Amino acid sequence: MLGLYKAVSEIISSCVARDGAIATKYANVRAMRTIKKEALRLVDTYVKHCDGEVAAVNENMVPPLLEAVLADYAQNVPPARDAEVLKTVNTITGALGGLMTDKIPIVFDSLFESTINMINQDFTDYPEHRLAIYQLLQTINQKCFSALLNLPPQQFRFMVMSIMWGFKHTHRDVADVALTITQDMINNFNMCDRSISDAFFKAYFVELLNEIIVVLADNEHKSSFKPQYMVLARMVRLIDSNQITAPLFDASQPENSGLDNGMYVRQSIANLLATAFANLTQRQIEVFVEGLFNYNDDLEKFRNHVRDFLIQTKEFAGDNADLYLDETEHDIEQKKQKEKEMARAIPGMVKPSEMEEDE
Repeated sequence: MLGLYKAVSEIISSCVARDGAIATKYANVRAMRTIKKEALRLVDTYVKHCDGEVAAVNENMVPPLLEAVLADYAQNVPPARDAEVLKTVNTITGALGGLMTDKIPIVFDSLFESTINMINQDFTDYPEHRLAIYQLLQTINQKCFSALLNLPPQQFRFMVMSIMWGFKHTHRDVADVALTITQDMINNFNMCDRSISDAFFKAYFVELLNEIIVVLADNEHKSSFKPQYMVLARMVRLIDSNQITAPLFDASQPENSGLDNGMYVRQSIANLLATAFANLTQRQIEVFVEGLFNYNDDLEKFRNHVRDFLIQTKEFAGDNADLYLDETEHDIEQKKQKEKEMARAIPGMVKPSEMEEDE
C-alpha cells in the first residue's frame, strides 16, 4: 500500500513540477489524490483499533509510513497537501504516546511550519488543515511533551506564536483547541524542573497573558469565552499562589526595585485595559483586576466577574448569548439527562441499542 502511495505521489509531483499548482485541479490528479487519502484513512482506522499491537505498529508500520508521507507533504505545493496526513499522524501519536517522542522532531520539521505558513495569511483558507494541525499539536503536547523541550529555540518560539495565532481565530473549533493547548502547556511547564519552567514563564507568560486578554475583550471572539476565562484564571492563579518564582520583569532596573510578580502582572493587565477601553475609569479597572486575583480559585465566581466586566465595557452590546454558553450547554445536558431518565421509566420508550450506549 505504501508502495502505491509513493508511486502516486511521484506522479502528482511530476505533474505539479511540469504545470504548476493548476495541476492539482486536473481530473487525473484529483483521482490520484483520492487514492492517497483512502490509503491514509485505512491506516488511520487500523491504528485506532490496534489495541495490544502498539509496539508492533511502532516498529513495523510507523517508520516506513512516516518516510513515505512526511517528505512528500513538505515538498508539495500547498494545494497538493492532504489534511489526511495531519489527521493520520495525530491518530498515530495518540495511539503510540511516548513511543512517538523520538519521531516528533521530524514531524515538526515536515508538517508544522509548512502547514502554519499555509494558514497564517488569513483565518479562512485550508479549514481542514487549520483544525488538523492544532489537533496534532494538542496531542503532541499531551502525549509527547518532553519532545517539545528539545525543539531548537527558534522553532519553539514559532510554535508558541502559532498557538497565539490559533486562539485569535473566530472559528470556535480552532480557537478552542489552541486555548486548550495553551492551558495544557502552562500546566506541563509548571510541573517541570524549576529551571525549565522559570525560563518558559519568563519568556512567554506576560505575552500569553496579554494575548488572552486581547481576545477575551474582543467581541468577535466571545464564542470561545469559556476556555478564555479558564486559561486566564489558571494564569492568575499561578501568580497569586507564587508558583512562578522567577521575576517576570527586569529586576536589574532601579524602577523595579521592590516589585514582585503579583504587582507586575496587576500593572500589566491594568495598563492593557486602560489602553483598550478609554471609557472605563481607573477605579473600574482596579476593581476588575483585583477581582481576578480574589476569585481565581473559584471558576464560577471568576467567570461571572469577567463576564460582568465585559458587558460593562460596552464592547459587548447586543446579543451576548455566547457569554452564557457555558450555562446554556450545561442546562441542555441536564435536560437531556432528565428526559432519558423519564424515558427509561416507561417500558419500551428506549431502544436496547441506546440503553447499551448509555451504559
